[in-house]
Amino acid sequence: MVAHDLRFLQIQVNVDQAKLLPGVKMLDFFSTIEFVSTISTNSDYPEYILSLNYQNDRAIEAFKNSNSFDMTSIIEEKPGCMLVTAKATGPLPMLVHQNPEVWIQTPTILSKTNGLFMTIHGTTKGLKKFRDEVSQILPPNIKIRISKELKADYIAAPQLPNRRKEVMEMAVKLGYYNTPRKCTQRDLAEALGVRQGTVAEHLQSAESMIIQSWADQAK
Repeated sequence: MVAHDLRFLQIQVNVDQAKLLPGVKMLDFFSTIEFVSTISTNSDYPEYILSLNYQNDRAIEAFKNSNSFDMTSIIEEKPGCMLVTAKATGPLPMLVHQNPEVWIQTPTILSKTNGLFMTIHGTTKGLKKFRDEVSQILPPNIKIRISKELKADYIAAPQLPNRRKEVMEMAVKLGYYNTPRKCTQRDLAEALGVRQGTVAEHLQSAESMIIQSWADQAK
């Protein structure tokens, strides 16, 4: 018996790259919108179970009025989070919905920290078709990987702004995060040609983003 050649496609789109996607507007209200499971793909739009994390009740009203989601029921509600069923009408879910050889699966999450991380399972042919179609919607510099196994490390690090990334890379290179440390913030400032206060600010912001990213993924 010949086994099917199924693979995974993982796509990372930071917030700036995803500006043209209607669902990104939800990040004004939600910290994360996470795919949990598929309910149905038999209607015009796919219906999913989604986990929503938010700061205030205005987020729920925004979700109900969204152009990307049509909420059909509330499964569970707690302070700051909600488990719902909703039809997804955005362009990326519809690409999957119209392609019978691919399926959305976990981890798939829209986050204020990392933007969109999406996992698709399917045949090699189906995934290549999805990849070709998604390249017509999103910028050419997005990260896409097709592999036989899920790579959890692919989502471990958030997409840092260029300046913060430069400071973090220099800190790692010079051993700032070694134990014991091999350099100081003053050393980093001299290497980068900036003030020590600037280095401290960028490191603090980058570390905050990385820790928040870890917290989001650990939920």
